[in-house]
Amino acid sequence: MSGNPGVAAIVISWNGGSDLVAALGSLARQTLPPSEVVVVDNGSLDGSSEWVAGQPGVRLMRNPRNLGFAVAANQGIAATSSELVLLLNQDVVLDPPFLEVAARRMATHPEAGTVAPRLRRGVVLDSTGHQLHSSLWVSNRAQGEPDDGRYAEAEEVFGASAAAVLYRREMLQDVALDGEVFCARFFAYLEDVDLDFRARWRGWSCWYEPAATGSHLRGGSGLHRTAPIERHVLANRFLLLERVAPPSWRRGRGQLRPRAFLLLRCGLAARRHPTALLGLVDAARQLGSARRDWRRIWRGRRVEEGEVLRWATPTPWRRLLSRSN
Repeated sequence: MSGNPGVAAIVISWNGGSDLVAALGSLARQTLPPSEVVVVDNGSLDGSSEWVAGQPGVRLMRNPRNLGFAVAANQGIAATSSELVLLLNQDVVLDPPFLEVAARRMATHPEAGTVAPRLRRGVVLDSTGHQLHSSLWVSNRAQGEPDDGRYAEAEEVFGASAAAVLYRREMLQDVALDGEVFCARFFAYLEDVDLDFRARWRGWSCWYEPAATGSHLRGGSGLHRTAPIERHVLANRFLLLERVAPPSWRRGRGQLRPRAFLLLRCGLAARRHPTALLGLVDAARQLGSARRDWRRIWRGRRVEEGEVLRWATPTPWRRLLSRSN
């Protein structure tokens, strides 16, 4: 990687309003300015795409309807060429050194395909990378903990939230299936976890950089605010298991913990929105294609199962049960 790599900043927007104004403003204040700025708009109706069209130095890609985060991110990646790729939610504001320190961290680890930042939400932390649990639950590490200086050291983590993340384009191209970096069938939610796994199977690492900081408002729809979203997320959890999980988690002795987690999520979904269980039907329809993808991913792996399993930590079942999402 060169000493001053180019960074393509891709913002995924849907009725972004003032959040989008703040996100693009934070990109303009970066100490390492992005070489490309692209906003992929998913059919906004609030006038935000018209505002973006008038911003100098910003390229607008406008979809006629909401095609989902995965498709929009793929469009932005394909439309850019810089060696580093920043994905950014519309409700994230980056602090000025973000790109500079994240790119520097990437340069010091040539095996790294991903750099995870330190995101906060108000006075608490939002994410310091993804943490894999032995139930196939992948949580945002440190979410809800006080933002009091903890997690101050750079370290390797399992993966990163796509709300704000720096990727190496070489890695994205390496893990793509049929030209898709993110699996379009996920639409939104857990598509970043799917990418975490595929990167790990190909031998890429992810590093947490505590000096790459920003604020995540999480102002959009919550995972369980509506029955359709709950249904969709439930289907994605099964899709994740069948596409990228280690073999021992898909069958055999290790299957009980992931299956127990999925049963728990089904129960929670049914309690909140009974129609969300239709996600099981949606998942069943995708089962064949997901298993075909898994065979391709497994044949193309560069590491053995243990290299991925080493990231699995015990599931905090009590905390999981207490979470609203």
